[in-house]
This record gives sequence, structure tokens and C-alpha cells, in this order.
Amino acid sequence: MHLIKISIGVIIIALALNFFLLPHDIASAGVGAIGHLLEIHLSVNSIYTVWVINLFMLLLTYLLLDKQVFSKIFLGSLLFPVYLKLIPTSPVLFSHIASLIIGSALFSLGVFYLYKSNSSNGGITIPPIILERYFKIPVYRGLLLTNLVIIFLNFYILRPLDGLFATVSILIMSLAMKLYTAIDSKLTEEGKSIGESNHKSS
Repeated sequence: MHLIKISIGVIIIALALNFFLLPHDIASAGVGAIGHLLEIHLSVNSIYTVWVINLFMLLLTYLLLDKQVFSKIFLGSLLFPVYLKLIPTSPVLFSHIASLIIGSALFSLGVFYLYKSNSSNGGITIPPIILERYFKIPVYRGLLLTNLVIIFLNFYILRPLDGLFATVSILIMSLAMKLYTAIDSKLTEEGKSIGESNHKSS
């Protein structure tokens, strides 16, 4: 059951990338974005880049973090490049803006689903944890640093407009994560209230 949940989350992320973001060169989302940018710049297959980064991050997690973190990201890190390869890169929408909004929101949904399943697809989610553990840099600042690296790569490898789109995409992802978290908290509270009411009535 845990494997199915992780697969669902990873598939959602891969769909967001291959159907909405990457076909329009919106390279904003994690290790998949880095793979796409390096493929354009160095002609290296993006899947190879994703594999190398994820396996390297798994090694760092095993060496520098605890087994609990390693177990959380292990399956997601291995499954992500597989589904990214299996799902074809083909635009569902021709609208750049619509793909930007839907793809960013869908990517965040996949990340949130994995988080709720106590897992992750690995990649650039790991450096912020390491920075917090060893250098006392808060995770949100570590995530900001990794996002800034991706934005810089967009401006350097692609056009300035693509860098702007990547920036907007990251902002949408952040807002979407906050929205999903708020909705989940609301549903959890309502579920508890209903449970307490049923308990009292019985």
C-alpha cells in the first residue's frame, strides 16, 4: 500500500513535468528541471542527470542524515526517474500560461501527496535538510537557495523570459502548497469534530 501511495505521488509530479512544464521549457521544478536544463545546454539525456543526482542525494542522506530520512526518500528517489522516462514529454495544452499555472499546481499536489504519505521524490529536497542539520540554516532558506540556483540556470541557459516564467512557477508552487496544507488542516479538523459529535451522541 505504501508503494502504491508513493507511486501515485511520483506519477503526479512526472505528469506535471512532462505534460505541462517541460514541453514549454518551464524548468522550475526540482531535479527534473535541472535535468531538462542540462539536456538543453550539454545535450546530456535528462533521465541520466536525474538518476545521478537522486543516487548522489541518496548517498549523502545515508552518510550525513539518519536512517529515517533515508527510508522516506529511498523509494521515491528510485521511482521518479522511472516514471519520468515512461511518461512521454508531450504538451497537453498549447497555452504557455495555462500550462504554467496547471503544471505548477499539479507538481505541488504531487509533492504534498508524498509528504502526506511520509515520503519524498528525493533530489533537491535533501540539501536543505543537510544545511539545517550541519549549518543551522532553516529548511525554508535552504529551499530558497536551491530555487535560486534553478532560476539562475534558467536565465543562463534559456532566455530571460524563461527565467521569469520559472520564477513565477516557483511562486505558484509555494502558494499551492500553502493552499493544500490549509485545506488538509480544515478537513482534518472537520473530521475530528464529526467524530467527537458521533461519540457524544452514542
